[in-house]
Amino acid sequence: MINDKFARLIRCYFLLVFSISLVACGSSSKNESTKVDETNSSTPDTGVELVDNSGSADYKIIIYGNSHSARLGDLLEQLISSELTNAQVSTLTVSGRFLDEIVNTSGNIEKLQQANWSHAIFQGQKYSQSGSVNYSTSEAERLIASAKELEITPILFPEHPQQGDSKEGELVYQLHLSISEKEVSCVAPIGLVWDKAIAALPELNFYSADGNHASDAGHLLTAMTFYEVITGELADTLAYNAAFCDYRTTTPAVWANNYSSTD
Repeated sequence: MINDKFARLIRCYFLLVFSISLVACGSSSKNESTKVDETNSSTPDTGVELVDNSGSADYKIIIYGNSHSARLGDLLEQLISSELTNAQVSTLTVSGRFLDEIVNTSGNIEKLQQANWSHAIFQGQKYSQSGSVNYSTSEAERLIASAKELEITPILFPEHPQQGDSKEGELVYQLHLSISEKEVSCVAPIGLVWDKAIAALPELNFYSADGNHASDAGHLLTAMTFYEVITGELADTLAYNAAFCDYRTTTPAVWANNYSSTD
C-alpha cells in the first residue's frame, strides 16, 4: 500500500514539474506579480553572487527552522544517497521557533562557518495569516547574505498552507520571493507544489491531525521538492524506497510550540 502511494506521489510530481516553474538555484526569482519596495529593505542586497552548488559531489546541507523542517534533513539524506550513489550527503538542523529567534541565539549564525556547507535552507520566517502585520525579514536576509559570502547556496523554505486555506500557500511563497529580491536567494515553491498535489491526489492525506503539520506523504512531497532544487535532478525519477516512510514521531505538544505563522 505504501509502495502504491509512493508511486502515485511520483506520478503526481511528474505532472507538477510541468505545471510549476521551480525557482532553480542560480536563476532569477523575480516575476511580474511580485513588487518590492526597496526602501523597506533593512538589509540591502550585498551584491554577492548566488553560487549554484547543485552539481556538488558532497552535499552538506544545514537547515535552520522549526517543526516544519524537523524531518527534512533525514529525508534529504535518504533521497540523495539512494538516487545519487556517487555523492556524499550530510545534514545538520538548527532548531528554533522563528528565524528572528534563531538568528539572535548565540552561535547559530556562526554554524554557517563551522563546516564546508554546500546548501543552507532557511525556514521559519514570521508572517501574518490575516495580513494585518508586517514582520521584519531582515533576519532572513542576514542569513542569506552570510551564506553567500561563504559560497553556500541559500534556499528559502516557504511553508505549505494550512489545511483548507487555498490562498496561504501563494501568500507565503510571494513573501519569500520578495525576500529573495532584497537579498538574492533560491526559493523552493513548497506551497505551490502542495496546492497542485492536493488538487491532483485528493485521496492522499498530506496533513497530520492538527491540519497544520505534514503527514508522511506531505513530508515526502516537501523533501522531493528540495531534492530537485538542491541537486538539479528530476524528482519524478526517484525509485521507491520503504525507508522513505520510516519516520520518527513528533508529539502534538511539540508541534503546538513550533507553529510557523503567528496570527
